[in-house]
Amino acid sequence: MNKTLFYLFGFILFFSNPSDIFAQPSTDSTAIKTIKINDHIHMLQGAGAGNMMLLSGKDGNILTDDQFAPRSENINKAIQDIHPGPIKLLVNTHFHGDHTGGNENFGKMGATIIAHENVRARLSGDTSKVRFAETPKVSPAIAFPVITFGNNLNVYLNNEDIFIFHVDNAHTDGDAVLYLPKSNVVHTGDCFMKDKFPFIDRNSGGSVKGWLFAVSRILAVIDDATVIIPGHGDLANKKDYENILKTVSALYDSVKINVDAHKDLAQILAMKITKDYDSTFGSGFIKGDALITTMYKELLGQK
Repeated sequence: MNKTLFYLFGFILFFSNPSDIFAQPSTDSTAIKTIKINDHIHMLQGAGAGNMMLLSGKDGNILTDDQFAPRSENINKAIQDIHPGPIKLLVNTHFHGDHTGGNENFGKMGATIIAHENVRARLSGDTSKVRFAETPKVSPAIAFPVITFGNNLNVYLNNEDIFIFHVDNAHTDGDAVLYLPKSNVVHTGDCFMKDKFPFIDRNSGGSVKGWLFAVSRILAVIDDATVIIPGHGDLANKKDYENILKTVSALYDSVKINVDAHKDLAQILAMKITKDYDSTFGSGFIKGDALITTMYKELLGQK
């Protein structure tokens, strides 16, 4: 399968409920690439799905995100090649299937799953906790996080202080960011897709305004030497993150000015205000017109 088809497959599943993903073939031949950050932290990548982080050491393997269910065998093999032993903890940065699709498989392997409380609500279909755009499809119970948090959670393993904190209504309503200050590494989940416009899932509680605030908050925590594991894309640094924040913030301000001037969506799109970025930030999953449309609807309170 070529790279384009890999990404198409990934983004089809990206919008799927994790329970749908479990119906996929039991194995997937997608290669899992490992990128060494230091002796005990690696980024794991598989085409068309979210980046994973492995923290390994004397306390066992700690995995952040797990892509799709059919890849679990390959992911686990890549982990064992780095550091043999079971996966002790699995942290979900949010509920989307390209980050939680392997929860059931890794749960069966004995991993303890941790996530924001809204991730559990979305995977379990708990309509009393979160708003669903459509009737939720419930994942198997073993795929649910068994440890949840509201604002933050601290974990101390493998000689690292793992600070996990929630950023409100950004990419979704259940985003978690992991910061390891000793190694100066941060995993942003899909609050950052390197060199690409962000995907704001308003159907799942996300918002442009929340994303802008979340990124500002993350940037305040890190420094120029921080290694950033983005939700998608290659390893990044603070400057990369600042660049996309500056661009999206400027676009948001421009859309707001035009909304306040009572221009409709067609008029704003005709202005091509993203033209300087369409070949760069707009070359990924989210195109310029899609981002502007999201901003416009959010500013007017439309669905």
